[in-house]
Amino acid sequence: MSRRGMSFHCRYHEDALVGYRKLTLEQRGAYTTILDLIYDEGGPIEYNERWLAGEWNCSLRKAKVLLAELLELRKIYLTRDGKISNHRAEKEIEKAIEISRKRAENGSKRKRKSPEEGEKSNKINNSVKQLLNKCAAIPNTISKDNNNNSTVDEDRQVSSEVVDRWASADPPHRPVAPNRLIDSLDRRTGSGAVAALAAGRARRGGGR
Repeated sequence: MSRRGMSFHCRYHEDALVGYRKLTLEQRGAYTTILDLIYDEGGPIEYNERWLAGEWNCSLRKAKVLLAELLELRKIYLTRDGKISNHRAEKEIEKAIEISRKRAENGSKRKRKSPEEGEKSNKINNSVKQLLNKCAAIPNTISKDNNNNSTVDEDRQVSSEVVDRWASADPPHRPVAPNRLIDSLDRRTGSGAVAALAAGRARRGGGR
């Protein structure tokens, strides 16, 4: 048999259990196999007793008996062209075909874009490109006082003489003197220190 039908079908367990109640173990196995063959074919299957005997793994005589029993119980029926079918299976196949058709239509609709949507998308893309171009344009900085055409990197470079001088030289010498005037001047409080120094010299008679 060709496999051009359904690779999957919904199985309603409650309905199946109710339908199995009047069937023997052999009848259940034969009936379930026929349903799977119908779904796999995508419709009614050929009335071929020998072929069904091979699918059921039983003798031809047993296959004929099982077919007659299932027909009498109305679990299966014969179509006008003599094929084996089942009413519930036919409905499920039609439902699956309809669902598949709708999904295909929805997929094709999503792929098709209207001219207005395409134009709107192009406008958005152009706006984004313009914004990126503006962000990418970085102006060159030119110093107003720079007349020697030196670049920013050259201005930031420190001469080797300056580096050698300050890297190895000792800190500037600061005279150490216990003079409050000098200390105060360093601390920017010289006016008070001058008055104090004058008073001290007057007491010592130095007045000068």
